[in-house]
Amino acid sequence: MRRDECVNELANLEGMDWFDEFPSTMPCVIYECRSDRKVMRVSSNSSELLGISPMLLIGNRSLFEDRLPEADRRALISHFEQLSPGNVTCLNHRITDERGLHVWVAHSLRKVASSTGFYVRGCLIPISIEIWGRNIDAVSVGEFVHKLGNHFQLINLLLGSLRRVGRELPEINQLQQAVDRTVEFTRSFASYSQGPSCRSEILLDELVDDAIKSCIASFAEKNVAVNNFLQRAVTGVVIRGDPHFLDLAFGSILQNAFDATGSGDSVNISANIRKTQSGLPASVEIIVRDTGSGMDQESLTQATVPFFTSRRERDGLGLSLAARIFELEGGALTVSSEELRGTVVTILLPIYALAQGDNG
Repeated sequence: MRRDECVNELANLEGMDWFDEFPSTMPCVIYECRSDRKVMRVSSNSSELLGISPMLLIGNRSLFEDRLPEADRRALISHFEQLSPGNVTCLNHRITDERGLHVWVAHSLRKVASSTGFYVRGCLIPISIEIWGRNIDAVSVGEFVHKLGNHFQLINLLLGSLRRVGRELPEINQLQQAVDRTVEFTRSFASYSQGPSCRSEILLDELVDDAIKSCIASFAEKNVAVNNFLQRAVTGVVIRGDPHFLDLAFGSILQNAFDATGSGDSVNISANIRKTQSGLPASVEIIVRDTGSGMDQESLTQATVPFFTSRRERDGLGLSLAARIFELEGGALTVSSEELRGTVVTILLPIYALAQGDNG
């Protein structure tokens, strides 16, 4: 959402007592908070638009802390602290709803003077996944061009070497590998830059089973055990999304586990249903836990950043691609890890339905 749209929405509310006159049918959530970011009032439509009961926001700072992914939290607090009286600041970021899923919002804040000091008025407008999914930031595009240029530079060097000697050399195999990696990388970015095109109803356990079957031979050859512990509770759980993209996302997570594990390690896949206290629809949580090399803290903070990788042979679109796909499908992905002890990838997806004849 553009800055002027956020500012106009905030300005339209200036002439009223926000909470006495604010219609619950408005397509935005409004709130007031103190200078320490403690929320004092919030409109009643936060349950409908954000998936968060007003009672979970009032009286604490969760709107600025607990309910935000780390990168979004830092950005929002920075905007808040730089806000000067009478001015408006705007940014787009994610909020985590009661199910643990991400909701993208356009957030505008205005600092207002009162008899006791200053307070902040805020306006949150949900952004549709379709709109957010069309936006690829300029940094990601620049990194893609840079990575692709590196691959072609290597190809040119190898071709020059072959032209000089004119005979069979190991460079020929290296050239083929470089070409294959360039093609794979280009396809990965094409998938990253696109959004789901054909959504349908999918049985979760069948989707995960298919993803495991496609790579189980590679794990077996490496002597890594893959254990599918999907609980009985998720049998018959139906999600909605693009089957191709969801398969690509699960495949990327398993590839990341494959790269991190060695002989004797294991990858365990489990799932359960997460219910909410306020009666909102449940979400399903899928956990992929490996006993591999893990990540240090610096690598962990950048695990889902496009093009970040600690392995020279990889281009850094695995977990970032998976995270983007799951968010485009209304879900969320988080990563935790401990160096030399393994990595845990947690996926949350909204439950669309339960197949008839199954419990849950």
